[in-house]
Amino acid sequence: MLERQFLSEEKRHDSRYYYFSKMDILDFENSTYSVNLRKLTRKSRLGFGYRDIKDITIQDILIMNKHKELIKIYFGLGKINFIDEILDELGISEEMRIPKPGKIVDYDERDKVVAKALKVVKERKKEEVAAFRKMAEEMREQQKKENSKK
Repeated sequence: MLERQFLSEEKRHDSRYYYFSKMDILDFENSTYSVNLRKLTRKSRLGFGYRDIKDITIQDILIMNKHKELIKIYFGLGKINFIDEILDELGISEEMRIPKPGKIVDYDERDKVVAKALKVVKERKKEEVAAFRKMAEEMREQQKKENSKK
């Protein structure tokens, strides 16, 4: 009897966890979930949100190209901040930054700012890809020259 009760409680806990893992990350602002003012670095873990980014470092989230989620967190959650280096990588310039604790309450305005930051990130990615292709082409040409000398 005790084992069955424990198992049923465990199942309830799992289904509740599943419910929270399916929520939009910004739904936490309206829940009873409490967060102290935090300034996150590359090695920091969110500790909340989607199951796929909850326990992953900020650096790994950036590597996974989930910039949009981090941008939404910055503008949508009042007590979450990032170091300047990460904000720059997220396309959030000095003019776009907001004082913390604080957030953009108006959803339309928030969506515009998120889109603007994402545009910067995408442009930067295109430049990086172009530079990488150019470097790879130069390496191929150099290798051809070395092979032709032999």
